[in-house]
Amino acid sequence: MRKLSIILIVFLTIVLNVMPCAAVSKAVPVDPIFEFSSLPEGENIVHEFVVRNAGDTPLNITDVLPP
Repeated sequence: MRKLSIILIVFLTIVLNVMPCAAVSKAVPVDPIFEFSSLPEGENIVHEFVVRNAGDTPLNITDVLPP
């Protein structure tokens, strides 16, 4: 019985040390809403949305698509 307990403890220690943690990156917009004012036809408007990383790993933004 003691031998089985030791084997189980060693196995669990190895498995738990090898398993990756649940660290993730999380994109959080600082100001998620921007109200565009009315513009004359043909005018362009530019606004930068700031995104911060609220996660544990680096945040890589690789593809941005319009809604």
